[in-house]
Amino acid sequence: MPQYLQNWSELNTDERLQTLLRIDSSLPSEEIEQLLSTAQDTQNDDILRIEIWKVLGLYSDEQYKSTIRKAIHAHWQHEQDEEYVQIAMLEALSALGADQQDIQLASSISQQDEYILVRSAAFALLRHHRHIPHAKQALEQLQNDPDFGQSATQALQEQ
Repeated sequence: MPQYLQNWSELNTDERLQTLLRIDSSLPSEEIEQLLSTAQDTQNDDILRIEIWKVLGLYSDEQYKSTIRKAIHAHWQHEQDEEYVQIAMLEALSALGADQQDIQLASSISQQDEYILVRSAAFALLRHHRHIPHAKQALEQLQNDPDFGQSATQALQEQ
């Protein structure tokens, strides 16, 4: 398994972004931990954090998905991130294969007075995973929503 993050702590943001672009396979646990630590540090550049969440969603082995999922939920509860970081976190959850807790988070976000793009990312997670009973219930609740009602109805009909 290749080591992508050699000298990660010594790299500047641009070098880190270039390193992330070279990742094309699963990551070992120590590199996942490095990326999680960097992604959760709100002092880091938002673009870097967004790209890290994308990589974590795409290149995490099954055995690490729970760790990443828990980190996203814990971070979401304790930090108020920039909207595009939040969107990347929701997209990572969807790429990991959403579970019931992810569905509950997305349902809550889609029904709150959040920025519309964050709500849309939460709705996309629900729609993508509409085969999960809790996602189906969330979509049913959104049928009267002015922003997502028509799309929720359509998603339910597609099942």
